[in-house]
Amino acid sequence: MTLSNLDEALRARAQDSADAILSAARVDAERIAADAARVIEERRSAVLNSREDEYKAEARAGIAAERHEAMRAVLLAKTRVVERVLQRARALLRESAASEVYRAGLEDELTRALGFIGDEKALVRCSESLAPTLRQTLRSNPNVDVEVADDIGTGFVAIGSGGRVRVDSTLETRLDRLAPVLAIEIHERLEER
Repeated sequence: MTLSNLDEALRARAQDSADAILSAARVDAERIAADAARVIEERRSAVLNSREDEYKAEARAGIAAERHEAMRAVLLAKTRVVERVLQRARALLRESAASEVYRAGLEDELTRALGFIGDEKALVRCSESLAPTLRQTLRSNPNVDVEVADDIGTGFVAIGSGGRVRVDSTLETRLDRLAPVLAIEIHERLEER
């Protein structure tokens, strides 16, 4: 082998080695680039998923806050309706106390109230318009006195001697006792609409 052949063979081997190294480097570079692209895509997906979860959480919180506000507004409106109904009912109490229907049930109401007091002496306080009816009803019961009182409102209050027992049968008190039940019924009727 001559020197030029040897030189040619060495150059060919060197070229083959360089080509192999270059080829291996290209494969490594492509693998590194592919790995980097995969890592970048995973990170990008993770960031997007994280942001999407944040946006979803913010959206859920916003929707919940709006629902809460809407429910509060509806409840407030219903409460105002109940208040207006009760206010209107209170305005009609004097008229109701003058009605024949109320006066017809007055004797039973008075008997129930005096039943809590028993046989002891009692005082029945009422409005001036109701006093004649109550006196007529109680004419056969000497243990009960009827007294006109401007601060009673509609209906009457029966008081046992010594004031230990007090039975408030005013329409205002009865309406106050019924107010929670009426509020529930009004709410239910509003739901039906």
